[in-house]
Amino acid sequence: MKFVVAFLMLVACTAFSSAYKNDVCGLPHSIDGNGVVTCFAYIPSWSYDSNDNECVNFIYGGCGGNKNRFKTKEECEDTCVV
Repeated sequence: MKFVVAFLMLVACTAFSSAYKNDVCGLPHSIDGNGVVTCFAYIPSWSYDSNDNECVNFIYGGCGGNKNRFKTKEECEDTCVV
């Protein structure tokens, strides 16, 4: 019985750790700046929302952020949407 419980826990942990198609998809939305400096570029971009399993558009200001930022919706969906 202990083996079955341990096995099920292992399966659950594996499922949660590999829930994203790509590691970048687990990052928060790619926001701008560092909270101190506002960036003034105007770059239409897409970011993956893991809560809704969809890509959302936003305007990237040109600094800060993370790799959860894509040039097109198609690129975002191909990379992240399950």
